[in-house]
Amino acid sequence: MSSVQSSGQSSGRIRVFLRHFRQNQNGAIAPIFALMLPPILFAMMLAIDTANLMRVRGNVQQSLDAAALAVGRRYTVASTENEMRAFGKRIFDANLRAIEPPATKFDLNFPQGSNVDQQIVASASFRYVSFFGKAVKALSKGETDWDKYTYTMAATVRLKNTLEVALVLDNSGSMDERGSGSGSKRIDLLKDAASKLVNNMADQAKLITHLENPIQFSLVPFAGSVNIGPNNKDALWMDQTGISPVHYENFTMPTQSTPLTLATNKQITNKNNVYYKTGSAWGAQNGTMFTRFSLYNDMKLTNGKAYTYWQGCVEARPGIYGINAAPATVARPESMYVPMFGPSEYAVTSGTRAHNSWWVDNNSISGTMAGRSTANYLTRQKDITRYYTNTSSSAEDIASINPSKRGPNYSCTTAPLTELTDITTTTGMKRVQDNIKAMIPSGGTNVPEGMVWGWRTLVANAPFTGGRAATERGNDKVVIVLTDGANTYYQYNNVSNLEKQTPSDNAGDVSYYSTLGYVAVNTLGYPLPRIFQQTTGINTSSRNNANYTEALNSRFKNLCTLAKSDNIMIMTVALDLRSNNAADRKQMEIMKECASDSRVRFDPDAPTKRAKLFWNTTGSELEQTFREIADELSNLRVVK
Repeated sequence: MSSVQSSGQSSGRIRVFLRHFRQNQNGAIAPIFALMLPPILFAMMLAIDTANLMRVRGNVQQSLDAAALAVGRRYTVASTENEMRAFGKRIFDANLRAIEPPATKFDLNFPQGSNVDQQIVASASFRYVSFFGKAVKALSKGETDWDKYTYTMAATVRLKNTLEVALVLDNSGSMDERGSGSGSKRIDLLKDAASKLVNNMADQAKLITHLENPIQFSLVPFAGSVNIGPNNKDALWMDQTGISPVHYENFTMPTQSTPLTLATNKQITNKNNVYYKTGSAWGAQNGTMFTRFSLYNDMKLTNGKAYTYWQGCVEARPGIYGINAAPATVARPESMYVPMFGPSEYAVTSGTRAHNSWWVDNNSISGTMAGRSTANYLTRQKDITRYYTNTSSSAEDIASINPSKRGPNYSCTTAPLTELTDITTTTGMKRVQDNIKAMIPSGGTNVPEGMVWGWRTLVANAPFTGGRAATERGNDKVVIVLTDGANTYYQYNNVSNLEKQTPSDNAGDVSYYSTLGYVAVNTLGYPLPRIFQQTTGINTSSRNNANYTEALNSRFKNLCTLAKSDNIMIMTVALDLRSNNAADRKQMEIMKECASDSRVRFDPDAPTKRAKLFWNTTGSELEQTFREIADELSNLRVVK
């Protein structure tokens, strides 16, 4: 049986051991222990410092991540870089827990230019004062600085750019033809490809929750003109008072000394080149201004109903304003937008119509108009008084004329454009998709007019204000222009009317009426008609279809230069254009020249050059082309 030691016995043995340890002369355990103690303490301090340093570094990194993300979310706001740095510093300081903010140095670096990596780098540096360092410094009497090292850390956030895209799509009559290599009409192929492009980009936008309106699309169907929508009739940027030099160019207006008499006590009077309705017969309209808008309202049929209304197409502005996106202001009358109004042209003989004859002709009017010369077709065409006659006395059956095919809205063949719309919302997506489906092919081809309106939908100033300001960072503005043919503007006798007749140009208009007006008319204050304004190297004395095409091509090239200078990225698509056709080949050349350079692709034929954002495609390849366009748009927003 074994015995158990008592606590008293154990204490006695420990005392004996310690006495023997102190009296032991065979070794130097005490000195060794004394020598080992400082390293042990230093090792403990180093371990504590290492753990603490890792904690500080981790906290600094988390604070940098938070600051970089916060700044990235606000990067599209028009703030200065210093303001953004101050904002980032506040976020950084608020997240620091393991070190005092004054002990750190914080900075932010921003992308300089659109062709460099679009990322924000938040960085911080600090010196960590350790327990070990303090001890070393004390033992060395300040000669050794263990904590002299600076730690630098960074957080990189790839910017997710916002996008504003204008789809400028050809809706001319030739889009009703079948696409090459396909059994479908070009317009149907285009609708399908454009719809899928919008869906593709909307799917990408769903991944982004921290940006307002991350991807917006506008839609600009174009033919011979562009329809901006009759809902803009009362907009302040529309010429409500007739100050534009274009407003009255197709009318004979009264002089200051001679009013224009429409009926008893019903006149149009010139007061300092502003035209007013005067006379008691006007009723409540007495003293109001006479403009194209009022003329639309005044045209009534015998049953009292309006003949038609302004359907939304506008004249091209004169001069530089015709190819730029400068805001409309009354201080610059030529910058204002004027509703299109195609005059009723002469009737050749009784029972036949001219190219755009839609109202009573002067030779059918009795009374005060009887003295006018029926041979003077231009005088008859410019006459305003006929729009105020009793239509029941006319040999023309006015009510049978379809205003959508003939009338003051002649050449206004497209559906209204769609302003910038956020496609990430259900309502926005439906609006864009419905308007794509509503496109109908009809009319001529005026690519520059379509493109300039695409540009105008992207800017922040009137007429449309949905675009972000040009000063906002991290936002790309893109115009995608597609056409299936060369630019066209027609000589009068090269366009058949609805009865398939070829009318003679007795009024000397030289061209049909469209957004650039009659080529025979020089804009007030300008030496040339609008089609030749803002052109380079064009024979302005030649009046034929080929020269009109050359003039539109020149306007297009100058427009491209202006748009690019406003940081607009341009993508161009030539659909079913033929390389063996001179006009088509020229159109392809100017479309490629106009296109911007890709930011991510290089030209396979010239590996050191960026690829042009130009696609020469066919009907059967159109869907693939739009997938490639979607890839380009996606690369503008790529995230690391």
